[in-house]
Amino acid sequence: MNKKEIEKKISNLRKELSYFNHKYYNSDISDISDYHFDKKLEKLFFLEKKYPEFYSPDSPTLKVGTEIHKHFSIDSSYHKYRMYSLQNTYSKEELINWWKKIRKLTHPLSFVCEPKYDGVSINLIYKNGFLIKAITRGNGKKGENVTENIKTIKYIPLKLIGNNYPSYLEIRGEIFLTKKNFLEINKKRVINGKPPYNNPRNTASGTLKIHNKEEVRQRNLFCIAFNVEGKKFPFDTQYESLKYIKEWGFRIPEARFCKNIEEVFHSINDLKNEKFPYHIDGIVIKVNEYKKQSILGFTSKYPRWAIAYKFRPEKLSETKLLSVTFQVGRTGIVTPVANVNPILISGSTIKRVSLYNRKFIQKIDLHHGDSLLLEKAGNVIPKITDINKEKRSNQSFPVFFLKNCPSCNSSLRRRKELLYCINKNCSSQRIEKIKHFVSEKAMNIQKIGHEMIEKLYKKGLLYNFYNLYELKKEELIQINRIQAKLADNIIGNIKKSKYDNHFNKVLYALGIPHVGEFISNKLSEHFLDINSLMHANYQYLISIPGVGKEIAESIISYFSDDENKHEIMTLMKYGLSFSKDTNKNNQSSSFFKGKSFVFTGKIYSMTRYRAKKIVEELGGNVYNTVNSKINFIIVGKNFGSKLKKSMENDNIKILEENVFLNLLKEERKKK
Repeated sequence: MNKKEIEKKISNLRKELSYFNHKYYNSDISDISDYHFDKKLEKLFFLEKKYPEFYSPDSPTLKVGTEIHKHFSIDSSYHKYRMYSLQNTYSKEELINWWKKIRKLTHPLSFVCEPKYDGVSINLIYKNGFLIKAITRGNGKKGENVTENIKTIKYIPLKLIGNNYPSYLEIRGEIFLTKKNFLEINKKRVINGKPPYNNPRNTASGTLKIHNKEEVRQRNLFCIAFNVEGKKFPFDTQYESLKYIKEWGFRIPEARFCKNIEEVFHSINDLKNEKFPYHIDGIVIKVNEYKKQSILGFTSKYPRWAIAYKFRPEKLSETKLLSVTFQVGRTGIVTPVANVNPILISGSTIKRVSLYNRKFIQKIDLHHGDSLLLEKAGNVIPKITDINKEKRSNQSFPVFFLKNCPSCNSSLRRRKELLYCINKNCSSQRIEKIKHFVSEKAMNIQKIGHEMIEKLYKKGLLYNFYNLYELKKEELIQINRIQAKLADNIIGNIKKSKYDNHFNKVLYALGIPHVGEFISNKLSEHFLDINSLMHANYQYLISIPGVGKEIAESIISYFSDDENKHEIMTLMKYGLSFSKDTNKNNQSSSFFKGKSFVFTGKIYSMTRYRAKKIVEELGGNVYNTVNSKINFIIVGKNFGSKLKKSMENDNIKILEENVFLNLLKEERKKK
């Protein structure tokens, strides 16, 4: 290439990378994988070094993050201590080269290896132990002020624990979503007629920019703290700093101290193979001693004393499209699903992949019999990344979205990008509503699964929620595989659900569009009974934290429907709780009240979710990880690393499952 072509190549790479950066940081959209972005950045860096005459201070190779979008610049803040990016490498050879380069400047060197979390960098500023400001990394010099939203994250202390800290300090960390939370958020979005999010990182970033604090709180963001900035600390190494950060009340990374580069490689292998409840995309290696970090210093973009060894993305997995089915949800949304030739991706067998909506099918130009290229977005959700069109048959034809409901054949109605069946008597919608009603998070009616609900519906025994409370033993034993004993159990569980569930659970079980668990809890706090909720006006509804325009309109619409009101009145007649329990048992003497618990292993007597809810109803707190607040760890079968961590803490007592169950029995006797 001549000089003009080289200059054009450099210019195009800068524009391309700046565009991807802007989309990633300001719009929370990943149009390119990290690996391919880093390779383009590496190529630009090579060209700029080889041809210094084309230097530009605005090059992505010199800048951290991106400039803050105008929409957020009104509420932005400068960093007292600049925030940097991390240099990335995808090979052990490059990691060795980095080590050789820095050991020329200072040695001997010890290191700390930490998981690299796929989230949003955050700077938490504390004065006299109190959180006063939280700022995103932004462009390294200035970031978005997200203090109010950060205060909703239970893993970030508003007041530091103890008193062994300077009057001013900054805690650096990462905000992200656990795999479980990400799946739950997407599940709710699909139920409420919204397209699912693509990956956890962008979802976490977008969550921090939401103006509704209660909505942010519902997302249950996680935070790991791994660095501290300031002066006069009682430690002088990275590894020692983590101990203090933990004592101040933060979650810290699963860090490994390494005496040399050989131990670094062992730690990389160990951490890479460890199963975390959140997505990691690499391992961060840091020089341990602060004095040596100071000697090594910084470039305009990176600290020289740290590097990220990132995992190479797995090759896209190719499989064949077998068919497309269209599912009808309880709110009437019709969702297309690709049924594919079963394929193993990241440890799980994939048989079905969501096609989201009509627009997505058109965008990827999907044809029957196509060869699909799949990956797991954020290592969690399988998605179609591309189509191998070279393998497409000349006889294949495009996949078209249905015009009629696949269940009742009614015409579909379009709302934005989603298509709905608006027939209230659609059998699929009715069956899905009943499935939701009996589910664990709703009425928790056990022994009556999805298949049985469908059989009972086809027999004409189930049409509305309240038909459950009209079922008779002799009707149940007409169904294939239901014997007398099982029928007795089902009838018993249905009766039990009347008394076991409070107003908030019954409200959630109704399946009001856009009203999930959190909103059901909020509504039950603000209304004495279902009658006062039925007659609530729009202005009062939107004044409730977490209830926005869409939710308020959905509630009003639901209660204006005569069939819905009839169902509620019938359920009330059968004894379900549609009012606040003002005579709740005083829990002041409860063993669980005010204490904090964590579970490890499989609880055989009930689901983990059910055990958690019981503890919370009795006034206790349940955490996902071992931390300084935990009083008890409840141990089931095949327990994990939480038990080992708990045994290292003298303040945490161990309860086996049988002891836990005996404590619950004692609580029941008090009632």
